[in-house]
Amino acid sequence: MFEDRLPTATSKAQNALEKKILPFYQELEPVDADELHDFLELQRDSHIAYIHSGLGQLGAGFAVLDASRTWMVYWMVHSLALLDAPLPRDVTADNIAAFLGSCQHSEGGFGGGPMQIPHLAPTYAAVAAIVTLGGTALAVIDRAKARDFLFRMCIPPEQGGGFSVHEGGEGDLRACYTAMAVAHMLGLEEGDKQELLRRSGMAQYVRACQTYEGGLGGEPGNEAHGGYSFCGVAALMLAGGPALVGSSLDVPRLLHWLVHRQGSMEGGFNGRTNKLVDGCYSFWQGGIFPLLAQLPLAALRPPRVPASSAPRQDVQIPPAPMMAASPPFELAEEEMHSRMHAYDSLRGRALAASDDADSALKGAAARHSAGKAVAARELLDQAAAAHEAAELATTQLACINVSAFSICPPPDPELLLVQEQQHLQAAESRGQQAQQAQQQGQGQGQAQQPEAAAPQAQQQQGQQQQQAGAQQPVGQQGQQGQGQANPPPPPLCNYEALQLWILKWVPDRFFGFPQP
Repeated sequence: MFEDRLPTATSKAQNALEKKILPFYQELEPVDADELHDFLELQRDSHIAYIHSGLGQLGAGFAVLDASRTWMVYWMVHSLALLDAPLPRDVTADNIAAFLGSCQHSEGGFGGGPMQIPHLAPTYAAVAAIVTLGGTALAVIDRAKARDFLFRMCIPPEQGGGFSVHEGGEGDLRACYTAMAVAHMLGLEEGDKQELLRRSGMAQYVRACQTYEGGLGGEPGNEAHGGYSFCGVAALMLAGGPALVGSSLDVPRLLHWLVHRQGSMEGGFNGRTNKLVDGCYSFWQGGIFPLLAQLPLAALRPPRVPASSAPRQDVQIPPAPMMAASPPFELAEEEMHSRMHAYDSLRGRALAASDDADSALKGAAARHSAGKAVAARELLDQAAAAHEAAELATTQLACINVSAFSICPPPDPELLLVQEQQHLQAAESRGQQAQQAQQQGQGQGQAQQPEAAAPQAQQQQGQQQQQAGAQQPVGQQGQQGQGQANPPPPPLCNYEALQLWILKWVPDRFFGFPQP
């Protein structure tokens, strides 16, 4: 989480969480990446046993989830399929298909349980479970009535657009995704998909759900949310493929929001800004990246704004200072390495003290272990604080790099090549002009004063050569006639001076850091 020196309930909870899980990551730090699978083994047999215990009969405590019975069937059947595990011995695919058939409404769609109204969410769960079972179970679905049910759930664009989860119910991106997913799993004709898209105005509805952050909210005007973002992108992908996604959403802004939902320490994703990482949102956010990967690379990059149409704002920008002898970029890098070294040192001492405390617990002097445990805890806290300081220094250094390339990005290689060719042509033209002027001056001097003007001609020749050499870029002087290629022109800007300016002004005015 980006540290802006403004403590909030979220930042405090995040810091407490990082301190709690830090020892677990430290245990894995010396492990090679190829050996991690030995430490992160999936307890497959335990998962299968747990799923088998619930498929077929649940305890009385699950009565409150009576409207989610189709969902529980889907979760368990799909989990067994992912684990490549069979159904329980006392439960067959026909038993499951018969139960799901009892949840199907006479007018199409499925309810959360028997004799419940049809709803898009349990319809998605029931159809997905039946498709997972396959075989004769597919005959349970009444495809014609399911198709009619999907069309009845369309909300006309003049009424807001999108889909309603049930007749008279709410409409959101969850309904859009489940409707298009059911249409896809049922294998409806492409014309039916396009008609659903037209009647619901879904593309315009999904576009209206994208927020200023880049993510998508459940409805227009709602906060960007990981689950709804997946539903919106997936619905567009199912309805029209990558082309519809690219034409309906600001994909670069969405991608920018997505990558900033990943926790810097845990590696998982949170669902909203200033929220903690969890497994549920890691699933939803992580599922968007494979969808965006199907788009062309150009669609993921922000478009270039022509200089003529760029907005002009009266912003007072301090003048860039001259280049210093010790660039602050190097100072920031040294500070980062210094803090990382302090963290590594404290971490080693803390781990050694922890081992000492563990040994004391096992030995005869166990009564003295309490003090050693407290000392180890204090060192661990100091190591955690040093780790936070090192992360802050690393973040500041990253901000310098990112800001420098955002304000003055590296030039286009093709543009550089054209500029280099123009530069070489201009240098060659100046050299030819200097030679011609030198020859003309020598000829005139010899005709007027063959003897007395010789020293003056030599002096004039030397001056012209010096002027011609001064007009050439540094590095080209002394290389004429050696057959070597001329070097490229100097950089378009001084990146080190730019970093100096950013370090002095940008952190204080834009990032909230104290001015150095």
